[in-house]
Amino acid sequence: MAWIQFLVCLWTLFITQTVCSNSEYFEKEEGDSVVFPCAVNQSEPPPYGFALARRWLQTSTVLYKHKHTNHEVLISDYKNRISVSGDPTSYSVTVTISELRASDTDRYHCQFEVDNPFSDDIRKPGNTEFFLLVRADGPCECTSYSALIYALSSSVAVLFILLLVLVIIHRGKRRRAVKSPPQAPIYEEMSMVQPPSRKLAPCQLAEMESEYRNCSVKKSCPENHYESPRGPPGPRDE
Repeated sequence: MAWIQFLVCLWTLFITQTVCSNSEYFEKEEGDSVVFPCAVNQSEPPPYGFALARRWLQTSTVLYKHKHTNHEVLISDYKNRISVSGDPTSYSVTVTISELRASDTDRYHCQFEVDNPFSDDIRKPGNTEFFLLVRADGPCECTSYSALIYALSSSVAVLFILLLVLVIIHRGKRRRAVKSPPQAPIYEEMSMVQPPSRKLAPCQLAEMESEYRNCSVKKSCPENHYESPRGPPGPRDE
């Protein structure tokens, strides 16, 4: 049973440190009694009702008490085993569970009801949440331990999966942070490998254009048979 106690301690540590900071842990044996001191911060108007509920292995309301009246036990397994002192109007109610059983193992939380004339009534949680572990003396309550073991194992598995996911996300961010060097654009690479002759082409074209401009172009004219190449015509000698 040592590993069962280890799982219980691990789950209790997880609850008290992460789920709710204000919590109390009770470890009892069958036949013992436990006292839950429930309280809530004072406000106006004061609470008119009180309820004790359990949640984890079971989700149910154990008892309810209206102001200035006796409490009502809502689960038959707790009949004749619960006593209540105090009143919701005093912001404090104490619940005592006697003759504990292994099946009583669970998380218990208190709830105070406050009247709200403008909307639904307000339900305020108590300042403290309670975790009760009742150890079974004999093999007759093995079913309760099986449920406890299943719940604790599931919780540890969920925590392990969450841790694994966080590690994967962290490694993915580190890989994204290492960026590869940027590649030069294709047109820059082509300009770098362009042969020198192509780069000189505009200069050569400019030189050729200047040569054409400086050169005089002779126009061809039709031959004049009446024109003498030696000069202008003169009078004939007789």
